[in-house]
Order: sequence, then C-alpha cells, then structure tokens
Amino acid sequence: MKVFLISHIADADGATPVILTDLAFNEYDYHLLEPNEIDNYMLECIDNNKFDEYDLVLVTDLCFTEKVAEVINNIELKNKLYVLDHHQSRFELNKYDFIHVEDERDGKKVSGTSLYHEFLLNNFSNEILKKKSVSDLVDLVRSGDTWEWKLTNRLEARDIATLHAYYGNEGYIKKYSKFLRENDEFYFDDIDKTIIEIDRRRMKEYIDAAKDKVIFQNIKGYRVGVIFAELYRSELGNDLAEYYKDEVDFIMIINMNRSISFRGIRNDINLSEFASYLDGYGHFKAAGASLPEGIKQNTIEYILKKMK
Repeated sequence: MKVFLISHIADADGATPVILTDLAFNEYDYHLLEPNEIDNYMLECIDNNKFDEYDLVLVTDLCFTEKVAEVINNIELKNKLYVLDHHQSRFELNKYDFIHVEDERDGKKVSGTSLYHEFLLNNFSNEILKKKSVSDLVDLVRSGDTWEWKLTNRLEARDIATLHAYYGNEGYIKKYSKFLRENDEFYFDDIDKTIIEIDRRRMKEYIDAAKDKVIFQNIKGYRVGVIFAELYRSELGNDLAEYYKDEVDFIMIINMNRSISFRGIRNDINLSEFASYLDGYGHFKAAGASLPEGIKQNTIEYILKKMK
C-alpha cells in the first residue's frame, strides 16, 4: 500500500503524524502545509492527478474548506481519503464521510496526532504502533498542543514543542522515528535535556522582555494587546494574556515571517472568529491565520516612502 500524508507544517502535532506514518507503512510520501495553503494544494493535486499514485490519502491536523470538500465529494478521491482534524471551526464539515473533526472526547481534549494514532491502531495496527513509547509520545504531543499541560503542570508536554522547534520538522521526524523503533519507554536523552534546560531560560527571558513591547489597540470593540514576535507563539501569547488580563481581552502575535496568531484566556471570546477574518481558523482560545498577501511588500514600500 502506498500512502500520501498531508499535515500541518508549524508544530509537533503536525509533524508527529509523519512519524506514525513511518511506523505504520513501508511506502509513503508526505507534504507539510500552512492552513491557508491546503485548499489550493488539494485542487492542484486533483488537477494534476497526483492522488492517483496512492492507495490511501490522509490529512491530519488540517482541514480544507467546504468548497474543496464539495469537489472531492463528487470524485473517486473520496473513497480513499481520510481527514482527521481537531479544530472547532471545521465542525460543520463532519457531514462529509471522509472528514472527521473532533476536539474533545469524554471531557479530554484531542489533537491531530492522537486522532491519527487511534485511526492507525483501528485500521493498520502493528507491534510498533502499540508500544508504550509511541502512546507516551502521542499523549505528550496531545497534551502540549491542547494546552492541557498548563492545567496538569506536565512540563514534558511543553518540552516536546521545544524539541520540535529546535530539531525542525525533518530532524524531529528522523530522531523520533528511530527512537520509537528502538525503545519501549519514552524518555528525554541527555542532549534533549540540555536543549530543554537552555530553552526554558531563554523563553523566560524572551517573554519577560516582550511585556514592555505590547501595543494596545481597539479591534472590533475589543481591547487587544498586539506584539511582533517570532518565537514561543503559544507560551508568549498565553503568558501575556494572563499578565495583561485586566488591560486586554486577548493577544495578537504578528510574525512577519509566517503568520498572525490569537491567544487568550477568557471563556467568552471565540478567537477562531477573529482568525476567520483573515481566512484562518483554530480553537476558542487559540487560533491563527497566514499573513495577508502583500503585507511584506507593503511594509517595504512604506519604509522606502518614509526614507524619501
């Protein structure tokens, strides 16, 4: 069986399904994307007959729009496609047989990785996928991605995100594909521990320094703390939202190299709605979107104009 996996490029919850695919299948390819790229990518692959090469097409931690779902629902691809996502803003797409979107089960948050692991165990199980080391990594990624670790103080779940950021997608996938095959228990080796220790200090310094750089704005009637930053998106956003909880309703993080993220701690503001204004999506307290097209060029032109 030849498999093609499409997953999220930005975090461990997108990269770990590649590891699980490597453990489950002998022949596979994968492609990692930003959320705003998946619609065009799916349509291009359909137009180019790329999916014809594969017996099974899987999408994890991402979901395309209803427009694309309608296209797929009328072609043969629907018979070999499975989409496993956990973003609340895509719930309405569960009406399609090939799409499964779920964010919580029995009071416990799920993630793209945990949904995919369950799917593989139910349909393509093998002895490696059943190993405790695999289930431990899957649960750490789930806990980290859903921010459950914040409630349980399970720092190892946050540390997985740190290691993913340090190793990068390819390094992370290579390291843990090998590790899970060779080990029955999951643990951090000495190199991991050193990276984690250094990064914890660095992150604290980074977030502390960012507190003085927040720009306060009124957006659609809400008090928003805006920060330009590239690192520690989730930790930064949540810490700033807590630090400025009396001054702002939520935090907007602008990474000029990648995306715009929304983070908050309030239960009465759905941040996925704000992300949708920029063609993004996400969860109630955490959402994001890609940078609006042309923003970098507009910034350059503004600077050049000021220089003249």
